[in-house]
Amino acid sequence: MRRYLILAPLFIAAAPASAQIWGGPTMQGPSGSSMGHDQSAAETAKIRSDIRDGRDSGQLTRRQAKRLKREAYQIDTLEERYAAGGLSPSEEAELFARREALRSDVVAKRTGARK
Repeated sequence: MRRYLILAPLFIAAAPASAQIWGGPTMQGPSGSSMGHDQSAAETAKIRSDIRDGRDSGQLTRRQAKRLKREAYQIDTLEERYAAGGLSPSEEAELFARREALRSDVVAKRTGARK
């Protein structure tokens, strides 16, 4: 019995450490794989390219393009700030949602679906 009392603190001390191994859920990109910083930067660059194409083709006004570019810049700035301490799943989810909202806004404005 005494042997178990001596080993009990060792098991108790090891339990919290083993509970920290799992990193939690990860945010998945459109393809279902976890998005890294390079992929998310490429996504924002693609959106910026779509904004530029829309402005060049006349599908977007100068004011619309400027507002959309500002939102893309804000997403990049926010991502840099979050990445300094490592992205948490909720931060990744926020960035992903903002990027998707911007993408759909660009498409809607370019196609004239929403003014």
